[in-house]
Amino acid sequence: MIDWQKATANDFDIQVEGEAIQESGDHIVFPVRVYHRNGTAAFLQSVPIASQFYRALKETPAWQDALLKIIRQRVRDELVRRLKKDTVSVEEKIEFIHFDKLPI
Repeated sequence: MIDWQKATANDFDIQVEGEAIQESGDHIVFPVRVYHRNGTAAFLQSVPIASQFYRALKETPAWQDALLKIIRQRVRDELVRRLKKDTVSVEEKIEFIHFDKLPI
């Protein structure tokens, strides 16, 4: 279990689910699993990137590093939002339950 009141954004790591990347409308959606450093699954986040931006990014050197940096920042923003909350909502608790049942 994660103690959200004592956790910081640096206590988490991510894993991009490369095989589950999808194109949705004018965005490429990257599913990202977020884990606490103790190994507990925290949540699953979809990170959308505009298709046009993604195609342009792929034309630059070290584009994969830049993409990972963007994904990490979006996840960090979500972590900061969650860590600032005083309580975890019922919806988020349900999300944790379902996430723990997904195959890793």
